[in-house]
Amino acid sequence: MSCSNLPTLPRLVLFDLVGTLLEPAAPVGAIYAASAARHGIQVDPKIIANQFRQARSRYRYRPQATVPSDGDDRLFWREIIRESLAPALDSGPGLERQQEIVEELYAYYGRGTAWRLYPETRSVLADLRGLGLRLGILSNWDRRARRVLADLGLIQFFSAVFLSAELGAAKPDPRLYRLVSDRLGCPTGELLLVGDDPEKDGTAAQACGYASWVVRRPESDLQGLLLLLAKAARR
Repeated sequence: MSCSNLPTLPRLVLFDLVGTLLEPAAPVGAIYAASAARHGIQVDPKIIANQFRQARSRYRYRPQATVPSDGDDRLFWREIIRESLAPALDSGPGLERQQEIVEELYAYYGRGTAWRLYPETRSVLADLRGLGLRLGILSNWDRRARRVLADLGLIQFFSAVFLSAELGAAKPDPRLYRLVSDRLGCPTGELLLVGDDPEKDGTAAQACGYASWVVRRPESDLQGLLLLLAKAARR
């Protein structure tokens, strides 16, 4: 079901996080390079940024067995960080300091200061609540997201927060969408997923019965979603 044909207001609007509501406050390459430098390891931020993109692409689809359910996703991020800083962390001083760098970066991205909201995020969430809508989070992230939401002053907007690393499955695994529906006690057809990934937040969710709305930054932002739902509220 496409949100462009949404006949009625959804029972709950679920939002992705990164790329939808917020983004890194500084380039990943620069942050990783600065962390490595504090441990005496020099790596070009541009090389890091390129290797980070490649690593994220390789791990785009995670088998269920690799997704934790206890909220801690350090093992996954250790591989992303190691590959992003390769070969600097694979031998010598880099190998000796690898765990310290991983822990430093894992902690850094678990604080609100590592992130910034898109300009319209807060006002759109407030306006959607003003329409009487319940809002939630459905993100391929871990328990750090809860602190980030609190630090950024967003947690009060959401009545439910679903994180892949707390549920043991990640988008676009159909089991995740069904598990969320079951946890909510709500048919998938009454849920709307909003995100920036055409597959994970779009077609895969639709295949499980969700309505979806995909934001395509920088060409569009969440104001389009607000207009659509405000129109549905007037029907």
